[in-house]
Amino acid sequence: MNWKLKASLQKLLHFTKIGDKLNHIPATLKKDYHKNVCLYQAYECLRKFDETQHSTTVTSSGVEMKTGNTKTALEIGTGYSLISPVILHLLGFDKIITVDISKDVSIKTFQKQIKHIDHDDFLTRIAAKSTFSSTEIKEKIAQLQSFQTLKSLFESCNITYIPKYTLSDIEKQSTSFDYICSQVVFEHIPPTFLTELFQKMKSWLTKDGFAVHTINFIDHFTNPGFFQDKNISEFNFLKYSDKTWKYWAGNDIAYTNRLSYLFYLELCKENDLTVIDFKGENYRAHNPLSADEIHEDVIKKYKQLQNVKDVCRYQRGTLIFKK
Repeated sequence: MNWKLKASLQKLLHFTKIGDKLNHIPATLKKDYHKNVCLYQAYECLRKFDETQHSTTVTSSGVEMKTGNTKTALEIGTGYSLISPVILHLLGFDKIITVDISKDVSIKTFQKQIKHIDHDDFLTRIAAKSTFSSTEIKEKIAQLQSFQTLKSLFESCNITYIPKYTLSDIEKQSTSFDYICSQVVFEHIPPTFLTELFQKMKSWLTKDGFAVHTINFIDHFTNPGFFQDKNISEFNFLKYSDKTWKYWAGNDIAYTNRLSYLFYLELCKENDLTVIDFKGENYRAHNPLSADEIHEDVIKKYKQLQNVKDVCRYQRGTLIFKK
């Protein structure tokens, strides 16, 4: 589908009260949707946590869960699934705060997803890092699969869910975090808010705390699915001025900030955050733009950009940093 047609449809949905939910429906119609979401969220949550163990400096040993100290985690961007905060609970975090810009979770969706979690390979990976034994984790999963309300789920796992959050809402719950994570969320956050968020993460992270964020850098109109435009580069959105792109995708359904990994590294530098690692990847055919195709409005977003083509270097990446 031509990306401008999808953009037009999303603009119309934006003016309805349930536009985001309607926009999400096509994804839920895919075969094994809930199973795939469960496994994706679970493995990505574990993968990011693993990064605190493997991507370490000489003086850092990762988030240690077996110390007996109280551990608090923050997830930015709950989305439609509660699997990630539940995995954080199973790893042994004592308190988990998960936030989003809208309220999209339900106990029915959770019930459809959590039933796919209990296979031995996965449980072994959790137990290797958790404060709980394999037996305890199996018992907890059985309990998770029995819950009939979000209230009982949240109380059991000590999860605080904050939809339509502000930074002050987070600080009412805690101003100290051992672990802060997100999964393909930051690309949907405006630069001004990202600047504030990175400033806050600098103050929120404990001395030995880690932040791990996986970020997508591509034009979402090229994402796989019925509405995918297969005739454009995955960096097509970098061709346009801010004004033109705001016209097509400036609404809360289609918005992406069009920022590359370089912007996030600049934010770390500005806030004196220690970058432990950045792991960039290209997970599909790579079709970068030429320097001449990239609009000057995009280039202006960076304080230092030695090579313009670097904004097309990676499609996705994981950023790991400390205070």
